Amino acid sequence: MFELLKERVEVEQVFDVFKNSFSADRLYMRDDVGLLGWMFVNFVALLFYYRVYDLLLGCNVLDRYSVGDVVLHFSRVFKLKLGAGWVLSEIPKSSRLLAEKLKIEISIT
Repeated sequence: MFELLKERVEVEQVFDVFKNSFSADRLYMRDDVGLLGWMFVNFVALLFYYRVYDLLLGCNVLDRYSVGDVVLHFSRVFKLKLGAGWVLSEIPKSSRLLAEKLKIEISIT
């Protein structure tokens, strides 16, 4: 019985992520194709969310950083097209330090 209750709590947490982090509790779809696309994008976002969550949990930094913090830090890093090739923009120091804590290797090329 406890295992069933525990599984229900985990499902509720996933719905909370949908509502609070993705604002996915509102949809403005006009047709079935739009709804299917919306569901697919939110499913992929949920997969990435929990990959980052597992990374934070594995590196024991979940008490200091949230998934939203990680997304905010790395949203400041851009891939730019210069001439014929692509390069990374300057990486802020706080994002570099977070990448080191998470053991993420950022390639400059």
